[in-house]
Amino acid sequence: MIDLGLARVGRLVQHTPQTWKAIHVAGTNGKGSICAYLSAMLSASGLSHAQFTSPHLVDRWDCIAVDGQPVSEAVFRDAEDTVKQRDRDGRVGATEFELLTATAFEIFHRQKVEYGVVEVGLGGKLDATNVLQQKAVTVIAKIGLDHQAFLGNTIQEIALQKAGIVRPGVPCVVDSSNEPSVLKVIEEHAREVGSKVQFPDTAAVEDAVAGEKLQFEPHQIQNLACAYTAFGLACPEQQRPLASFLSAIQQKPRPGRLQKLNIEKVTGQPREVLLDGAHNPQSAEVLAQYVDKHLRSDANKPVTWVLAATQGKDMDGIFSLLLRPGDQVAAVRFEPVDGMPWVKPTDPAELLQLAARHGAEAKTLYDAGHDVKGALAWASQAAADGPGGPTAGKDVDEWLIEDYKKDETGTFMQHIAAGVDLLLEDEQAVLVFSGGPTRRELNLSEARSYYNLALANHPAVSRFPPPPLTHTNPSDNNTTTTNRILLEERALDSYHNILFSLLLFWHHHSHWPRHLTLVSHAFKRDRLVEGHCAAIGFPLDRVRFVGINPPVKEVKKQAVLGAQLALGQWEADPHGVGLELSGKRKGRNVWGVDQRLFGGRSEEERERSGVVVRVLGEGEDGLEPGGVRPWV
Repeated sequence: MIDLGLARVGRLVQHTPQTWKAIHVAGTNGKGSICAYLSAMLSASGLSHAQFTSPHLVDRWDCIAVDGQPVSEAVFRDAEDTVKQRDRDGRVGATEFELLTATAFEIFHRQKVEYGVVEVGLGGKLDATNVLQQKAVTVIAKIGLDHQAFLGNTIQEIALQKAGIVRPGVPCVVDSSNEPSVLKVIEEHAREVGSKVQFPDTAAVEDAVAGEKLQFEPHQIQNLACAYTAFGLACPEQQRPLASFLSAIQQKPRPGRLQKLNIEKVTGQPREVLLDGAHNPQSAEVLAQYVDKHLRSDANKPVTWVLAATQGKDMDGIFSLLLRPGDQVAAVRFEPVDGMPWVKPTDPAELLQLAARHGAEAKTLYDAGHDVKGALAWASQAAADGPGGPTAGKDVDEWLIEDYKKDETGTFMQHIAAGVDLLLEDEQAVLVFSGGPTRRELNLSEARSYYNLALANHPAVSRFPPPPLTHTNPSDNNTTTTNRILLEERALDSYHNILFSLLLFWHHHSHWPRHLTLVSHAFKRDRLVEGHCAAIGFPLDRVRFVGINPPVKEVKKQAVLGAQLALGQWEADPHGVGLELSGKRKGRNVWGVDQRLFGGRSEEERERSGVVVRVLGEGEDGLEPGGVRPWV
């Protein structure tokens, strides 16, 4: 709930003495960065201080820091319990943000800090943080249109709300890059209140940064200038050249603002991403300038975006600044935000429809639902010059494949095309791409590689909801709706291609398929149908086989010999549980993908399926010989 006003929070903090000097920062964009710069300067000066910014990035307590370090959960909860008890005893009925603000001030007092750097939550005049009494300086950063429902419909009305933090006799630092009408409103209000406005010297800051051979973006120069001016006013006895602070500032980048991260631990692919919380057209303009300058080698180079948004944001204005024709977009829905129940996510489908209106093509859009990992995995692949590579897989150099199979890439493309055609011919059909990740160089499954190629080469595929990443977390995988395209991302041999695909189909549709159609090399028919399907117990009269062989005779001959050898091994060991075939699987399982029939899913699901499983060893199981086959 958002209910602006100072009466409730005033009652909460009346028992918390403000023994510290406050630096109060308002604005639409840049106020968090200004707070971070001020904290770094205070730390470099040896001054004890605390910082309160919002919203939190991960946990609620990470929005409160003492001497540059987030407070512990124990410290936070102890202070919060005190504040909540006051709220109950006094029947105050405070909002979530008012409780959080009072908790921050309680921690500031308990920690006996000299200075408190406080970021306004929303607006200024009626924001809960405006109960501050000992203001040493106020700062007003860049102002733009945001939260109009609470602050006003014009930028001038919003500026007046922000200027509400100004106090008599307390200097006010204002970002001079604001619109002239905004500066006029602030200066007039400050004059009425009895405060003097000061504009930072950005030229001096640029010179100091250049002298240290550091790189700051234009908006960062503005924010840094505001922070340095405010620091000099709040701590005149500590004033010194800006250059002496720059090292401390560089060592503490602001999380979530032009932050570079490597997501290899998430996706298995060593790729660096840029993380930024641009939440309105003004911040999107800054992000777009950075992206165009540093990530697009020219105006036409596409960028891959992973986006989520809060309901009510001006996404049309944001997309008009960020997106270019040819860009690729994954949209994801964020989970409920702890302590901020009023924050609701925008439907990913709505974001993608809007992205399409701004020039993104249908085949370059991905609805990830709640699956952030899946969104990042898709984006990592898409960013490699698009799903399937710049020639969509037609160039063999785009394939990570064994040398002896390189002449077969065209055949694999034909297999994919055949599967897509079969899907389109039958409205009841479900297409499953099967195959786990087997290459140490890349944690990308064969199934997803095939899907990416299908998406790049067959426009009709984009009409279907995209399947999620499944092999990285078996405990919660495959939890999408009844998609007509599924990815079986765990199988490491042809037997499990079929068996795992059956189990995946049942998991999504809660019934077993009546018919199976297998698409593969023609010379593998005996192994796949007479061997695997028979061993699994799927009725052979309900199995259809589509065989497409490589066109090159030498390749075909080599492949046929390999298939004959494999057929002999499977005839001797129909379920692949012996040392030879199970050993091959273990050798291919370079990413440690769960090979149990039901992966990490619940025992209840296994029982409900009716499949009888036998344990083969630690972390291994298989079909019970002679057991019930519920798909019969």
